[in-house]
Formats: sequence, C-alpha cells, structure tokens
Amino acid sequence: MSEPDKVVPEGAPRSAAPLPEPTHRPALARAAGWGGWVAWAALALAIASALWTGSRLGLLESEATRRLQAGDQRIAQLEASLGHAQAQLRDALSRTAVLENKVLETAGLQAQLEKLYRSLASDSTDVLLAEIESALALASQQLALGSNPQAALGALQEIEARLRRQDDPSLGAVRRALQRDIDRLKAYPAADILSLAMRLDGLLASIDQYPLIASVRMPAAQAPEAGPAGRAAARGGSSDADARRPASVGEATSRATDAAAAGLSALRDELQQLFRVRRVDTPDAALVAPEQAYFLRQNLRLLLLNARLALLSRNETLFRSDVERAVGWLRSYYDPDNRGVSSATAQLRQLLGTRIALEPPTLAESLAAVRAARAAREAGR
Repeated sequence: MSEPDKVVPEGAPRSAAPLPEPTHRPALARAAGWGGWVAWAALALAIASALWTGSRLGLLESEATRRLQAGDQRIAQLEASLGHAQAQLRDALSRTAVLENKVLETAGLQAQLEKLYRSLASDSTDVLLAEIESALALASQQLALGSNPQAALGALQEIEARLRRQDDPSLGAVRRALQRDIDRLKAYPAADILSLAMRLDGLLASIDQYPLIASVRMPAAQAPEAGPAGRAAARGGSSDADARRPASVGEATSRATDAAAAGLSALRDELQQLFRVRRVDTPDAALVAPEQAYFLRQNLRLLLLNARLALLSRNETLFRSDVERAVGWLRSYYDPDNRGVSSATAQLRQLLGTRIALEPPTLAESLAAVRAARAAREAGR
C-alpha cells in the first residue's frame, strides 16, 4: 500500500528537492494492516449482531403479536362473559324485584290473615264462653233440682277440657274458678237422687201386681197320698185278702186304728180347704170390697208419687212421711206373705235410711267468672 501523496497548499513555495523519507515506514504499514482486519471483524460482528438482533426482534414481535391476539381473544371472551353476567344480573334484579313485590304481597296477606285469625279467635272464644255459660247454667239447674251431681261433674270436666284445648291466657280466671267448683263437687257426699227416683218408678209400675189381703185366695191343698176311695179300696182289697186268710185280733185292731187315722186326716184336709186362720192387724182390711181395691191402689200410687216429688225437691221431711205412710199401707192392706209386697216394703225401708237433705254446691263462682270474662271482652272492643 503506497503512502498518499501530500497535498501542497496553493501559494506555497515548491521546493526543488524532495523531502527525505521517514525511517519508521514499515511499522506504520503493519499497524495499518491490523487495524483493517479489526475493522472488518467489527463490521462482521456488527452485521451478525444486527442480524441476530433482527431475528430476535422478529421472534419477539411474533410472540408479542401472538400474545396480543390471545389477549384480544381473552378480552373478547371476558367481554362475552361480562355481557352474559350482566344479562344474568339484570335477570336476577328483575326476579328480585318480582320477589320483593311478592314478599310485600305476602306480608300484606299475612297481616290480613293475622287480623282474620284474631277476629276468628275472638269470635271462637266468645262462642266458647257463651256455650260454657249455657252449660254451667244447665248444670246449676240440675243441681238445684236435686239431679245426679255426677252428671254435673262430668259436664264441668268437659268444659275444663275445652278450655285447656283453647289455651287462651285470658281465660285463666275461668279455669281456676271452674277447677274449684269441680273440687267441691267431688267432695260432695250426695245421694244418687236419680237412682232413688228410678227405684220409686219401679215400685209404681208394680203396684197393680200386689195382692190385697181381702182378695187373697187359699192355695189348693195338696192331694193326700191316698183319698178316701183309695183308702176304702185298699181296705176292701185287704178285707178280701183277710177273708181269704185267717186274721188275728191284734191285726184287726191295728187295721181299725189306721182306718180311723186316715179318716181324721182326710177330714182335716177338707177343713183346711174351707177355712184359714191368720192374724190381721187392721180388721177393716179384710172387709174391703172388691170394687174398693182400685182406690186402695191409687192411694198407694199417690203416696209414692208424692214421695218421688219430695225426693226430687230434696224435701226430706215430706219424703220420709210419704214413704212411711206407703209402708203402713203395704202392711195394712196388702198381703205380707207375697214376695212382691215384702220386696217393696224392704225397698221403702231402705229409702227411709237415705239422707237427701244435703245442700248441693252451687256453680255461682264459675258462672260469675265466665260472665266477667265476657264483659271484659266486650269492653275491650
């Protein structure tokens, strides 16, 4: 490689003789040669680096493009999902609004139902109190008339069971008063007036079957083992037999004694069929005419009816008086040997030993509590 020509500026004087060449020319030439190789190597490296960088940038660009496309697709999917979610949200909001309206309607209906239920419960309680008052009044009347207190006790227990099923706190006073009346009825040692009246009714129905002393007929006497004809036939038969065989004096005497005894027995039987001796405390009872028997029975019937009325009204004095008079009539005018008469007399004596004058408890406390509860409900409206 030749050294470049030196440029001589214009106007400068040109020397006639050339300058002398430097002594270190080969070293500079070698240095210039290495610099060229380095420059070419650097250029190649730069080109390679540029190519690699370009390919890398292409890859990065394609990756970025792919990721951008994937991101766009994801965004599109998210937008679609968001749209669907928004649609579902709008649907849910609309359904919520409908449900809120239905809840409001249901709340209104529930309020109306509660009002109607309170009204019905109030009406039901009023009806229950009215029925209880009526039942208590009827039971009180039965007790006042002397009926069976067990029936009144059963009615009160049924009322208490209805109040327990009702389970209304406002009726607590009624339940307490009712329970006290139930306890009083349980402790009441009352006679069973109804059963006593039924016994009197049975006696009244049997009056026509009781025989009077004046109309008593003698029972037919039992036939003797052998009648006079039979005994005569027997004697005849024995006489024939005796005629056929010889008889001693003792046997003849024995037969005569037997015949006399048989004749006396037959005579006694005949007299018993004609006459009967008995004791009568009231002689006029045996002289009652047959047409007067009707009035005797009617008088006894009236005595028993009066005793029944006194029993139902709990008039013990009048009851005992009528029963004692009825017993006297049975003993005076009716046949005491008759089974029905003796049974009626025994039953009337049992009735005389019954206490009926015990004052039954009243249901005034329960009635007052029911009426107070009804008045309080009327005042609260």
